[in-house]
Amino acid sequence: MDIIEPNTDTLANSIAAQIHSDIIRSGLQEGDLFMTGDQVVERYGVSRTIAREALSQLRAIGVLKSRQRKGLLVARPDPVRLTEQWVPLYCRSENRSDFITLAQLRYTLEIGSADLAATHCTDEEIDHLALHARQFEAVAGKEGHSQSADRHDLAFHAHILQMTGNPLIEGFHRVLSHYFAASTLFDKPRDATKAIREHFMIVEAFRKRDVEMTRALLRAHLGDTIGPR
Repeated sequence: MDIIEPNTDTLANSIAAQIHSDIIRSGLQEGDLFMTGDQVVERYGVSRTIAREALSQLRAIGVLKSRQRKGLLVARPDPVRLTEQWVPLYCRSENRSDFITLAQLRYTLEIGSADLAATHCTDEEIDHLALHARQFEAVAGKEGHSQSADRHDLAFHAHILQMTGNPLIEGFHRVLSHYFAASTLFDKPRDATKAIREHFMIVEAFRKRDVEMTRALLRAHLGDTIGPR
């Protein structure tokens, strides 16, 4: 019978943190064997209940994975997948403050990625960005910032992050962008004339591979979403 120590959650958290540190210091790589569940019990001097809870925490964040007849293997966490899990819980209410916090994170990510996108993108990718700008214009020119127009707007910005060639940057932006439809709840202007014009200016800055101009245009374009400055 397992012996359940007092303050089970606290002890499990502590053991999970210790195992995590030990994995990092060990130099083990993805797919390497860490140890078995029985070895965890013996090595860390805890009950099976505590060991299971600690290991469950580490599996949940992608640090370890279990394999039958092998034991616990070192895994490689997927930060995009983890972000997909916490963002809906972080911003599940119509709260302007939470929205602005996420908008500021997206703003920082996109502005910071401008140099990568401008220096790594191909002419074909810029043509594709221009296509997104035209599609946004076709809808937003008639409907303003409608739900349909906003989908094209998000596609435009997602493509910029795709042009960096970095799957983590693109993935984080994709997850955050799912929640910017909420911006219509916070006095978003119906008229899209300014956004349409700025999209095409951004495309031209990319064509010139002008990093500073691209960053400045994106900063001006996204500035209204991040609250008072």
